[in-house]
Amino acid sequence: MSPLTPTSEQQKILDRGPTTMRISAGAGTGKTTTVAMVIANLIDSHGVEPEQILGITFTNKAASELANKVRDHLGTDAIPGREIEVHTYHGFASQTLNEFGLLAGLSNRPEVITPTFSRQLLSESFYNSEYQHLNILWGGNVDRVKQLGDRLGDHLLDPKMLLESLHPETPPWPERVEMLRTLMQYQEAKRELSVVDYADLITLATRLVAESPAVADTIRQRYRVVVLDEYQDTNPAQRIFLTTLFGDKFPVIAVGDEDQTIYEWRGASAENFRQFTLHFSRPDGDEPYDEELTDNYRSGQRILDIANQIRREANDKASPLIGMSDGGTIETHWAGDAMGEAEWIARRFESLHDDGFAWSDMAVLFRKNKDFPMVVEALAKHDIPFEVANLGGLLSVPEIAELRAWLKLLAHPEDPAAALQIFFGSRYRLGLADIAPVSRWIRTQKQGSEVDEYYIGISLLEALEHLEGIEGLREGARAAYRHFLDIYLNLLSESQGASLIEVARMVLDQTRAWADVEALPPVARLTARLNLYRFLDMAEDWSPLRGRTSLPAFLDYLDAMEEEPAEELDAARLSGEDAVSLVTIHRAKGLEWEVVAVPAVTKGNFPGTAQMHPDPDTKASILPTQFRIDSIFDDLPTDPKQRLAHFQALNLNQEWRVAYVAATRAKTHLMVSGAYWYGHPETSKTAREPSELFDLINRHEHTTNTGHADEPPRPEILRQDWSDNAPDPDFPDGWAEALRDAIADTSLPRRIAEERSVLSEFDRIEKGWSDRLFALPDDISEETSEKLEAVSVTGLVTYAGCPKQFYWSEVDRLPRRRNPAAVRGTEVHRRIELFQKGQVPFEEIAQDIYDVPDAASGPGSYDTFLSSRFATTEAARVEAPFTLALEAIRIRGRIDAIYVDGGVWEVVDFKSGKPKTDGARMVQLEAYAVACHEIDFGLPAPEEMSVTFAYLGGGLTEERTSVDPGWLTRARAHLEGLGAGITSGQHAATPSPRCGSCDFLKFCPEGREYMQL
Repeated sequence: MSPLTPTSEQQKILDRGPTTMRISAGAGTGKTTTVAMVIANLIDSHGVEPEQILGITFTNKAASELANKVRDHLGTDAIPGREIEVHTYHGFASQTLNEFGLLAGLSNRPEVITPTFSRQLLSESFYNSEYQHLNILWGGNVDRVKQLGDRLGDHLLDPKMLLESLHPETPPWPERVEMLRTLMQYQEAKRELSVVDYADLITLATRLVAESPAVADTIRQRYRVVVLDEYQDTNPAQRIFLTTLFGDKFPVIAVGDEDQTIYEWRGASAENFRQFTLHFSRPDGDEPYDEELTDNYRSGQRILDIANQIRREANDKASPLIGMSDGGTIETHWAGDAMGEAEWIARRFESLHDDGFAWSDMAVLFRKNKDFPMVVEALAKHDIPFEVANLGGLLSVPEIAELRAWLKLLAHPEDPAAALQIFFGSRYRLGLADIAPVSRWIRTQKQGSEVDEYYIGISLLEALEHLEGIEGLREGARAAYRHFLDIYLNLLSESQGASLIEVARMVLDQTRAWADVEALPPVARLTARLNLYRFLDMAEDWSPLRGRTSLPAFLDYLDAMEEEPAEELDAARLSGEDAVSLVTIHRAKGLEWEVVAVPAVTKGNFPGTAQMHPDPDTKASILPTQFRIDSIFDDLPTDPKQRLAHFQALNLNQEWRVAYVAATRAKTHLMVSGAYWYGHPETSKTAREPSELFDLINRHEHTTNTGHADEPPRPEILRQDWSDNAPDPDFPDGWAEALRDAIADTSLPRRIAEERSVLSEFDRIEKGWSDRLFALPDDISEETSEKLEAVSVTGLVTYAGCPKQFYWSEVDRLPRRRNPAAVRGTEVHRRIELFQKGQVPFEEIAQDIYDVPDAASGPGSYDTFLSSRFATTEAARVEAPFTLALEAIRIRGRIDAIYVDGGVWEVVDFKSGKPKTDGARMVQLEAYAVACHEIDFGLPAPEEMSVTFAYLGGGLTEERTSVDPGWLTRARAHLEGLGAGITSGQHAATPSPRCGSCDFLKFCPEGREYMQL
């Protein structure tokens, strides 16, 4: 029996038994719990076997949660090994095709590609076509073509069908024809790769069950009841698929909330939920029952009063939500500009945190991605940890912006903005005075051609190869350019043929971004890592098929998200760290926080004004009305003004639904704010006004207005002031004054540490910095720096195996072949790293993504890791970077894991393959051992140490070596000898069995001779 006592609303639903009904479940009304109660009741009280119930929802995570709740409600009555069958909507279509696909003309199980790779493939089709009407230079046109393709799938059409059905007078004919022809090429590309996208799954499955009644009957006979979750988010094609199977007198229970239909822009049809009683029928043929849930278990009644009022703006017939408590705090604030607004949010969060709320209890929900940057700056300024869960907002985070600039420059060397982003960034800190000499040199090379004074583009990269001939460059800038060029050329060489995730990690490694992150204060370090991990997970999603370069398509996607961001579909995936969540309202659907702030609630922004109305007579990417399955656009006015007003009303209605979702995310505190001035002064000519939403909330009787600023003059620039000397718990007069006091009295920091009872930690950190400073050479002259060459641990291993191979890979670089084994190794290392840090890699979080078809993964190296002793022991350091300064050379590396038990250290390097006999590999462990002995990793010094190769291919094999003083001395001498060979230019070939896998064999006579023996 259920451990919970049903409410009167729930009991009424339970009493209906196995029948057809629609359940309108308002926000926070315990929808999943109610569905689980219904299923458990069907099993307990109505004789329905578990396997006779089919549940369909929108994410694998939701499916798992539903199954678990059903088990909880069944309690001890659960039958071991017998489970209800739960799928995603696309997953159920995929299973149908996998089982009966031969009847649909599929020779085998097709691979399902994600939306990101679908866009990449479409992008390739787009850029390989010729156009007269579509602008190929604007990446946004790819998204317009994709939008048309998605809508074709939503209405069970293919591009050829529409092309043959259109008449030349159907507006806008020329552009739409070119889009349809591009989509036909995209269809052909999918056939060549034997892949299908999500729209194909529904189209093929619907065609299968419609044309094969026996198949449909076989599926129907397996079940007695079907439960449809989040039904308001389904599209017309999904509705046809379901009604073809279960529409005629079959017990179907649909649960959803019409007022949370906020995905219409991607094909969801509110008509599906609204007209459910017309599309399905009860077993006796009568109209389905119509029930509702209004008891809200999430928010205080004061917040719900606001939500109910917002809801009535979109649906005046909706029943009000009723809270379990009378509480709830609502605040509004109107600032002079976006900086003041963001500052208010940050200070309120600090105050609430002091009152006992965790940072993870708070969220900032944005209507649009463009409003992220100022809040990001304010939270960083106040040392508040945060994670950005939206791609559009993520692009404004400094670490991500610089990584994106490097990726842009690798794909488009002519991009001047990307180059300037890097040069003006925190690493090189160059200025316009450093660019001017390069610009003058470029103009002198053009010899009479007209060149814009600020144009650099590809010419800048060309100029950097002639630095010695450029006059007027200060030496610091010349060194910075030289350093950049070394990294850039190396990345350009190594990234050829690499997947996107590999390229992104190369950039982070070679620019020493991870070391910079580790040097940040704790809160900033956590924020930077969370956001970099999120970006890398997304990049991993963009590398789904081996051998296909996805960087240009990925950059186009980022540009489209920034210029005209589409709403990201999947619900936000939060790390679980104690950090404030920054996310758009669309991605917050289904989530909840104690405290929710909603900024930029200004007229035209929220509720927003649509940039493009979905008018098929003026927009080529919109499906013509006569081809739609639903009837949403059947009654469009013909008068242009009335037509525009109709679309504006539809958009405003959806904006109010988005606002309803935003308000119902808050449990105890709802904060709504706005300001007069946003954005760049050149683009913000007039001050903003409060929107209808802001006024509605501000007028409410329980709302506290915390301030309404007078309109200030238009600011010259909007940027956070980081120079203020705000107090903090350790320095009441501010950090700047504390720094001055410490200069005057050097014993002050130690006294403060002693007062705060953190003296041991202070001594450890002080010693670490002292060791680093004393390890620096006395003379950092240019001559000395040239002698102190640096090499990676991988490069050192290569040199130990064959100095000639090292020469061609590190000194005079030649192109490398793509190495699939290295790709797999990178992927395994990435997953291990995230596992050890408590993060979840993409392969595991895919179940959270909106409507990913069910997929099975086989055992591999990562599975071996999970079953090993290393997965059950917490590593003290993971992916620990280091730079080891020897007499002859500096060695850069990153240790996979350091395990510490008391004074005993085990330094581990994970290998995704099987054990090898190559003796050079031990150089890696030698470097790690010496580094651990000589460098402060922030851990107690080791009393005993061992180094281990953990081979994960084909089952775990460990090669463990104990490190004693003698071994350590020999290891350091070996490293010094290798370093001396590198710096003295000894690059003789050393033929060995490794020649067989060498990329440079055809250039090496010694290697070819060895292989012929």
